[in-house]
Amino acid sequence: MTLQRAAAFAPSNIALTKYWGKRDETLNLPLAPSLSVTLAELGSLTVVQPEPELVEDVMILDGQPLDAAGMIKVRRVLDAVRQMAGSQVFAGLQSVNTVASARGLASSASAFAALALSASTAYGLDLDDAALSRLARTGSGSAARSVSGGYVLWQTGERADGYDSYAQTFRDAKHWPLRILVAQVLDGRKKVSSTLGMKQNRDSPLFAPWIELCHRDVRACQQAIDARDMTQLAAVVEGNALAMHATMMSSRPALLYWQPATLAVIHEVRRLRSEGVECCFTIDAGSSVVVLVAEQDARPVAESLGEIHGIEAVLQTRIGQGARLVEAHG
Repeated sequence: MTLQRAAAFAPSNIALTKYWGKRDETLNLPLAPSLSVTLAELGSLTVVQPEPELVEDVMILDGQPLDAAGMIKVRRVLDAVRQMAGSQVFAGLQSVNTVASARGLASSASAFAALALSASTAYGLDLDDAALSRLARTGSGSAARSVSGGYVLWQTGERADGYDSYAQTFRDAKHWPLRILVAQVLDGRKKVSSTLGMKQNRDSPLFAPWIELCHRDVRACQQAIDARDMTQLAAVVEGNALAMHATMMSSRPALLYWQPATLAVIHEVRRLRSEGVECCFTIDAGSSVVVLVAEQDARPVAESLGEIHGIEAVLQTRIGQGARLVEAHG
């Protein structure tokens, strides 16, 4: 076994049909498949350095020590890596995010996908994308989708151990090179995490129909992507996002992530599409809104969204590649 310093970057991803409901909370196994797009520049850079003199794993995230709850998830991934590598050596970690956390932008997805690749490399493992996806999923379910690039499909799987629940590219970014706009809502940090939100959501009377809808929507979304049909995509993607938030709002107590600016962006995107602009929106578990738009319409749509009261910034990116090594040496 060769120990080495390794650094990896993994992108965030945005679900077109959502992961919101688990069949196994420990293994982060979903009740329904989901389909996402991988973002090009927004994500996490993580460095892992195994250190024989350390008595426990330590991690610095964005310049600050990671809290205890976060370290539990990180150690889950590291322990799985050490078990595969036959090592008992702890590691020092540093990570920097280029995507805001707690905004519904899947910062945990990029973080754990980057950790899976950097840690497995640091401990001398050479894992394929399916194995990396399974490993990343143990830290955060949506991280399973951040290993691969383009349009990514995460299968539910049937096995109790989760071996058949991983994500892989369904179509590459070149198939339909849409632009991605992220309308960040001012003071929009969510107060209820996705993990807690999923548990609370099980009490919604809409939860069972929601899971059934997700199975249908994945197939419809695949068809829309294959046809590069924005009208069809909008019907599925927007409907799926609104259905997920409807289950949240109907849970008891109700879970409401939206801010006034969230709803304003929804209305603006629908207005633009009625005027012939190729665009649609989606919203993860947070207040920010992600807009998929044809390349020729990206700039005017971004300018229009930026004028909405309560929007602090509109980030522009594209559909990109999956996780990749930045550095690896002894």
